[in-house]
Amino acid sequence: MLAVSNICMNASIRLFTATLLSLLSSLVLPTSAQAQTTAAPTNCVLCFSADPQTRLYAQGEPVVLVLSIYNRSETPIFVSRLLTDEFVDFKIIGPDGEEVPWRDERRSKSNGHTLADFAVLEKYNEISAKRIISLSDGTGFAFDKPGQYSVTAEYSSGPAESFAGFAGETKIPAGRFRSPKAAFCIEVCVLGPLPGLIQLHSNATEAALDPVRVFYTAITKYRPLGIPHPKNIFWPLLSKRLARELDSLESCGADYYRRYGDFLRANQYKPAIPWLEDSVLTGPNEAADPVKFSILGSRAIGENRVDVHLKFILEAACCDKLIAQEHYEGVVTVIRESNRWVIDDYVAMYENEELDRLSDGYSQCQGERWVGEPPY
Repeated sequence: MLAVSNICMNASIRLFTATLLSLLSSLVLPTSAQAQTTAAPTNCVLCFSADPQTRLYAQGEPVVLVLSIYNRSETPIFVSRLLTDEFVDFKIIGPDGEEVPWRDERRSKSNGHTLADFAVLEKYNEISAKRIISLSDGTGFAFDKPGQYSVTAEYSSGPAESFAGFAGETKIPAGRFRSPKAAFCIEVCVLGPLPGLIQLHSNATEAALDPVRVFYTAITKYRPLGIPHPKNIFWPLLSKRLARELDSLESCGADYYRRYGDFLRANQYKPAIPWLEDSVLTGPNEAADPVKFSILGSRAIGENRVDVHLKFILEAACCDKLIAQEHYEGVVTVIRESNRWVIDDYVAMYENEELDRLSDGYSQCQGERWVGEPPY
C-alpha cells in the first residue's frame, strides 16, 4: 500500500471528488462552463456511462442510475441533459440470465424540444443526471427477483437535423454510444435462479456469522494485502474450495516471480500481480486495508448458505490528527460444510463494476501457472 502521507493526500482527493460527484449527480449542469472537468478516459471520444448509485438495493427500493456523458473530442458537442428517457435505451439482464422487459408502453418520445433540454459540452467536460429506472406508477423495470442484475445503456441524439436550430455550428454526435456493463444486486448478490430464501433459526443465523466476525477481526488486526496471512489464523475459517483457490493463486504468484523476478529487480519494475495491493476478501486499493468492519445485514439462501453484507472502514491519519474516514462494502458468502460454517466466496462493491466474485478467478492464472502479460 501507499505510504501514510500518500494515503492522506489520496484520501483528501477522494473525499473532494466524492463530494463533487455527489453534487453533480444530483444536478444537471446547464452549460459546459459549469460542467465538471475530469481526467480523460482513453478509449472513447464521446464517453457514455450508466452506473448504479449503489451496488446493493433492498427489495422495493428505487433503483437509481447515474447517467453521464463525457467529451474527449477536440471540439464542443451538442448533447441532451439526460433528463428524460428520450435519448437513452436501457438493457437489463436479470439473475436468471433473461432480459428484464420495460413495462408500460414504449417510452414517450417528445416531439417538442427547447434549448433548455440540451447543453454544449466542451472538451474534457462531463454532464450527469440521476434516473430512477425501477417500476413506478406502472412504468419502468420490475426488479421482482432477488439476485444480481447487469445493466447497459445506449445514448443516441437521433437525426442531427432535428436539433440544428438549437445546435447552430456545434457538432451533434452521430450514431449510438453504449455504456460499459455495470451490475447491482437486489437483496443478495447471486447469479442464477434462487432456490428460495429460507429464514434460518436465529441460532443458526448467528452461528453462520461467527466465522465472519472472527475472520474479519483478524483482517483488521493483521491487515494483510493480497492473500490473507498468516495461514494458521485464516485457513481454518475457509471452505475447502476457497482454500484450494487461494493456494492456487499463491502458487501462480510464485510462478510469476520465478519467471520475472530477476528482470523486475534489475529494472526496478513494479510486479503486475493483480492482487498485489488488493485484498482478495475486502477489495482493491483503499478497500484492501480496513481498520474496522461491521455487519450491515445477512440473507439466508437455502439451508446451507448465508450472504453477509459488510462495511469496511479506512482511517487515514495525517499531521497528528484523523483527516478522513471512508467506508467500502462487500458481500461475503458463508456455507455449511462438514457441519460447520465457513467462508466460501466474496464480491467487492468497490471498483468492481460487474460485481465479479472471487470464485470467478483471475484470467492471469491458469491453475498454478502465470499466463498473464510479461512485465516488458
